[in-house]
Amino acid sequence: MLSLCNNWEFTEQWSDGFAAGEGTGETVRLPHTVREIPTHYADHASYQMVCGYRRNLTLGEEHLDKKLFLQFDGAAHIATVYVNGREAAHHRTGYTGFRVDITDLTRLGDNCIAVKLDTTENPEVPPFGFVIDYLTYGGLYREVWLDVRNQQYIEDLFITTPDLYTLKIKPTFVGAEKCIVLVELLDGENVLIKKAFTSNGTITIPCPDVESWSPENPKLYTCRVSLVK
Repeated sequence: MLSLCNNWEFTEQWSDGFAAGEGTGETVRLPHTVREIPTHYADHASYQMVCGYRRNLTLGEEHLDKKLFLQFDGAAHIATVYVNGREAAHHRTGYTGFRVDITDLTRLGDNCIAVKLDTTENPEVPPFGFVIDYLTYGGLYREVWLDVRNQQYIEDLFITTPDLYTLKIKPTFVGAEKCIVLVELLDGENVLIKKAFTSNGTITIPCPDVESWSPENPKLYTCRVSLVK
């Protein structure tokens, strides 16, 4: 993934024109807080506002026919994401990351990515609504990424070991029906198991030669799953 932490503009007063590229803002780098406050006698109201972040995203020929996602690791506390002036996503609560599919909203060349961020306390949005004994700073306080995928990709892997000698893999694919999946079990650089499957359902693999982990023998294995055809 490509880090998008540099070259953002920030404004304490959001406007719809800001999402469309109008006006200017303060140049900032993520992670960022909307307002720095003193160590003592801090006023929590000073960082409550409806503000905005914006940056340019340049896409080239290498991004054609790709799936494009923005990943926000933390945006406190109510975020609305715009791409080229069009709303792409809305996310409530600043303590969970989220992803936005921007494939159909982008174009070759320059693209304007903007985030409207409401940092005010809202009892309907966690962590608000009960007793809070800490300051709930607002801002894009964690990293932002551009995730570039092929049209067919592995969205998620859920891997379990119901017993020591059995490996179960439940993959989630996008656009990969009847594709070939390669599963490898590695001990360091040594490949113990290498098998191909079709991309349907849960994969179960017996692993008779593995060792259990212990403090005296901290054996760790790597399971690598690849979409190869």
